[in-house]
Parts: sequence; C-alpha cells; structure tokens
Amino acid sequence: MKPLIICAAVTGGAPAKAKTPHHPTTPREVVDSAVACWRAGASVIHYHARLEDGSTTMDVDAYRDIADRIRATGCDAILNLSAGDNGGRANHEQRLNVTDVGAEIVSLDVGSFNIANRIYDNSPTYLRAMSERMRRKNIVPEIEVFDVGNLTEVLGLIAAGMIKPPYMIQFVFGVPGGMHPDARLLPILIDRLPPRSEWSISCQTGDPETYVRFMMQAFVENGHVRTGMEDYVYLRPGELATSNAAMVEQWVDTARIWGRPVASPADAKVLLGIASRV
Repeated sequence: MKPLIICAAVTGGAPAKAKTPHHPTTPREVVDSAVACWRAGASVIHYHARLEDGSTTMDVDAYRDIADRIRATGCDAILNLSAGDNGGRANHEQRLNVTDVGAEIVSLDVGSFNIANRIYDNSPTYLRAMSERMRRKNIVPEIEVFDVGNLTEVLGLIAAGMIKPPYMIQFVFGVPGGMHPDARLLPILIDRLPPRSEWSISCQTGDPETYVRFMMQAFVENGHVRTGMEDYVYLRPGELATSNAAMVEQWVDTARIWGRPVASPADAKVLLGIASRV
C-alpha cells in the first residue's frame, strides 16, 4: 500500500466552540494545534483563518500570520488553506486572494449547490479564474467534490489544461446540500476518478459509525484520511477528542497495526506533485 497521507483539519468555519469546547479557534490555538498534529504524524495541515475573538475571516494577512507562526516552529507539514466562502460572507475576489498566502495547497470547490438559505457559488468563471491563479503560483488545488456530477467539471478543467496531474481530490460528505454520507456512493465516485488521482474523504458527521466506515474505506482502498475537528470531534463513540493531535495519533496507530506506512511531509509532496512544482 502507498504511504498514508494524514490531513489534520484543525479548525473549520463553524462558530467557535459550537461542536466541542476543545475546538481551536484563536490564531494561537490554531498554530499550537497544527504543530502538535505535525509532531503526531500529520503531513498536511488544513485550516480556516481565525481572529482573536474566534470568528472566521478570509483576510489574507490573517491566513499569512498563522502560516508564518507555524513555519517559525520548524514545522514542514504541507499547508492546505480553505478558499471557501466563509458562510456566504466572502466574495469571489476574496477567495481568489487566498492564493497569495504562499501555501502549497488551496481548496478548489468544483460545484455550486444550495446550503441553508443561500447558494454556495462556485461558478465556472470562478473555477477557471482560481485554477489559473493556482497554476501560475504552482499551488496544488485540493479539488473538493460535493456531488457525483462535480467530477464532470473536474474532467472539463483537465481537458482545458487548467489543472495538472497528479490530482488531489477530496470527496465531501455531510455538508447540507451536498452528498449524504451514504457509503454506497463511494464505489461510484472512485470508479469515476481521473487517472493519477490521490483521493481522500471529508466526512462531516456526528455519527461515529458513519465516520469510521468512510475513513476505513479510504484506508483500505489506497486513499488517504482527513481527521480533525472541522469534520468530526470524537476519539471514540461518546468520547470527545481533547485535541486534534490525539485524532492524528489514532490514525498513525491504525496504520501501524495494519502495516500501512504513514507519509512524511516529504512523501506527501511527492505523491501530490508538490515536490516537482518547487
């Protein structure tokens, strides 16, 4: 089996402490959690920028401040930044500007859909503009797939030369308006992946059985795993994880038990094509 990339999604866009009191939501907490996850074995750190009051922001300086603080500790994990719409508060230009931070990976959400009382707007014009910016800056897009049909958009971007292999594709389950966390969808999605794809799953659920089923499917199918409090807050059924690092350690232990090597940041850079872009 290929080395397992463990991505730690240390903080998402949810309101501060809404899901768990252990959710890091200030810049200092995000930095400390990211570094602890790297030390525990995560090769990729995904985060949303936070302000001192715990609120989310798409401000480039806030993203860069957290990135600089992480790097200052000697952490060489791959930084993966969200370019989402911050709950509908960020316009396309603000999202495009996330590419200016200097991270290796930025999210590219390849489909529009209804979420709550708004439209999550990922129009073809935006996708092409974002893909072009990432291409110019040698950023790997984390291609987030919210529905089966989104893979058609991915193939279109590939045909247009907007994104290059290897492709980093993340199937997102559990977001209102996106794919319901039904494991029967996974074989369909995997079968439709373009060649030279590395893939993982973001399963945003509070149900332990659902989360474990999805993650273990990725583990045994040579996919990769994403853990952390953006998606899931339990270490075991009914037991809140007290840190993101504890969740990373759980996957490191799982990989060791079943004999799958854990990817170092250097390994992950090779698998995701980052090493060849530097």
